[in-house]
Amino acid sequence: MPGFSVPNPCPQPWATMTPTAAGRFCGQCQHEVVDFSALNEAEVHAWLAQPGVGTVCGLFRAGQFAPPVSAGAVAAAAPRWRRWLLTGLALLSLKPLLTSCQNAQSNATTSTGSTEQADELATAPQGQVTIRGRVLDDSTGLAVAGAEIFIADTPYGAVADEQGNFSFTMKQQWAAVQNGSVSLRVAGSPFVFVPQTLRVAVSPAPALLMVRLKSVPGRGQIMGKVAGHEPPQKPPL
Repeated sequence: MPGFSVPNPCPQPWATMTPTAAGRFCGQCQHEVVDFSALNEAEVHAWLAQPGVGTVCGLFRAGQFAPPVSAGAVAAAAPRWRRWLLTGLALLSLKPLLTSCQNAQSNATTSTGSTEQADELATAPQGQVTIRGRVLDDSTGLAVAGAEIFIADTPYGAVADEQGNFSFTMKQQWAAVQNGSVSLRVAGSPFVFVPQTLRVAVSPAPALLMVRLKSVPGRGQIMGKVAGHEPPQKPPL
């Protein structure tokens, strides 16, 4: 499913705009701002796909497109007693202890996930390299499911799974490779995270990458013109 973002957030205060049936009217740009904050991702896509919609300004809230977590995944992530303990620590505002517990849990998941990936993708064919890693929320240490990893300025790359893990295999000799390394563009929800760019050597095959995405200022609501894009595709071999 194509993704969308707000490349240039609007600084105008939502509270000062005039209410309308679909959201509010901005007197500064003379444009209606649709309130998408109560809709899920599928509903927003359906709204934008309507005939004749054209350019749209929208209001979104952080986390509204977070992927659903199954009951089984939650149960596997932490025993009941640990969830009770973490809840108690949070209520007591013991943030250093809570952070330590979360980091320990994240590290354990990382170790297991990276081992499984290394077994599956231990050796890439000659002339190719496999790049794999994990995307985490720098504020919480938790996985960023659905993060998109693009290779340089190409439409190729990978999408992180529920544990934030990603991997792709590419040619070592490719136009995107410059001076023995390749640039990766990593982006989570544009309403929550600041995109990050990093350079990775393609020879020898790099170790497991750990990408920590930082929060956008305010990490709350974001408003502006909606722009669509396609998710990364598997690199050509």
